[in-house]
Amino acid sequence: MKKTFLFLALSLIILGLSAQVPQSFKYQAVARDNNNAPLKNKRLGLKVEIRQGTLSGHAVYSETFDITSNNIGIFSVDIGKGTPVKGSFTDIDWGSSTHFLNIAIDVKGGTHYKDMGTTQLLSVPYSLYTASIYVKYSNDTLYIGNQYVVISGGSTPSGNTIADYDGNVYGTVKIGGQVWMSENLRSLHYADGSVIDSIWVYNNNESNATVWGRLYSWKAATHGVTSSGRTQGACPNGFHLPSQSEFEQLKTFIGSGSAWKLKEKNVAYWEAFYGKNTNESGFSARGAGDREPLYHNFENLKKLTWFWSSTGNSGNKNAAHSLKIYDNFGSLIISSDNKKKGFSIRCIKD
Repeated sequence: MKKTFLFLALSLIILGLSAQVPQSFKYQAVARDNNNAPLKNKRLGLKVEIRQGTLSGHAVYSETFDITSNNIGIFSVDIGKGTPVKGSFTDIDWGSSTHFLNIAIDVKGGTHYKDMGTTQLLSVPYSLYTASIYVKYSNDTLYIGNQYVVISGGSTPSGNTIADYDGNVYGTVKIGGQVWMSENLRSLHYADGSVIDSIWVYNNNESNATVWGRLYSWKAATHGVTSSGRTQGACPNGFHLPSQSEFEQLKTFIGSGSAWKLKEKNVAYWEAFYGKNTNESGFSARGAGDREPLYHNFENLKKLTWFWSSTGNSGNKNAAHSLKIYDNFGSLIISSDNKKKGFSIRCIKD
């Protein structure tokens, strides 16, 4: 019997906090079968529930969608704009309790839905709650009075942007003479449309991809091709995987205490010493952790992050260079690491 797996990516598009807040939020997912093959151009039946209080709590709202996946298995819906089954989306009191999103799917396009799981809505719909109150918005954080809410991947990045093959949009930032993506790569495909192998998401929880990006082996990061020139690797067109020398250039430009200047200030992304972070560069590094290859454990979330370079270790064919950032250390470190480890990717403009 075939099983269906749903890989989820939740996002919210902010249209402007001073304008009227739209009564919906974006939801995107990839449906795959038990062979990890995407269900391409497939008609699907989708049922969505907003539950209150607990994972199995009372459904305050539910709706259905009749949708068709695209040629790589991705589908998108606007939650709040489906066919209502129960309740009213506009009547949901987002501020009264925690809320949870339950997804059920019928891969034959009917109404015999199979439960695909429930996840807590940590922050996304809370922009609806702020429609009538004053808020301050900075990067991807809503400040409400002296409280804050992190909207993971929720904002439309400011300044110039770049999109990958999957349609993920990333902000960019100029640091010295370099232009970097200001978010970790989360693409499942190379720019030529081929599927990336040896790619993971922290704790195998697809919702983490939006916050932390994905983790890639060095072979996946480089697309198995390296040269003395630029290596595009897993990066979108117009960008490439940084070399060791380009990381060295970044370190030189940022100067002393460079790690603090590259890290996001928010406590949501670093476990300790986050008060020292300034992120004055706009690089917005997060403690995305890693995946170790021996026991396939995910480690160091909010403690460490590594970014692959395209430069292999000439003295050790099984190792390559990466940029390492600790949560409690101010210096940037370029280290040599096992190519089979799962590290983050930050792309740099050609």
